[in-house]
Amino acid sequence: MSKAKTIAVAIVCVLGSALVTITFALFHGYFDHGKFEVTKVEWSSSGQLAIVARRSDHEALGGDAYFVLIGDHLFSPTELRREYYSHAVIFSTSRDCLALRWEGSHKLVVTCGGSSIEPGSINVQQRESGQVAISYVNIPDIR
Repeated sequence: MSKAKTIAVAIVCVLGSALVTITFALFHGYFDHGKFEVTKVEWSSSGQLAIVARRSDHEALGGDAYFVLIGDHLFSPTELRREYYSHAVIFSTSRDCLALRWEGSHKLVVTCGGSSIEPGSINVQQRESGQVAISYVNIPDIR
């Protein structure tokens, strides 16, 4: 192979790798400059933690996002950002009305206090996460 072809192949490989890296970073929240913070926590009797977190960004057109996660520790803002872009989010909405309560060690109840959430403002709604069953009060089923 000539020197010019070798250089061209090397450049294409470097550019391809850069494109894959940028695409990965884009879809995993590395370019998200929003503020991630825990707003509410509830511990289960088995040591699991249910978290309501908020993603706020004054530059975003959609406003704040509120989401629910289950873990075994209190997440840092960096961990919240990573989890927000993963499949770990069990519920997500634009409404600030979420409350959590455990009914036993394997059942989590997510409620919207005061009123019901419109189906159009629900982004994610899971019925289970690992061994935890999730039920909803004042929140319509979007499935």
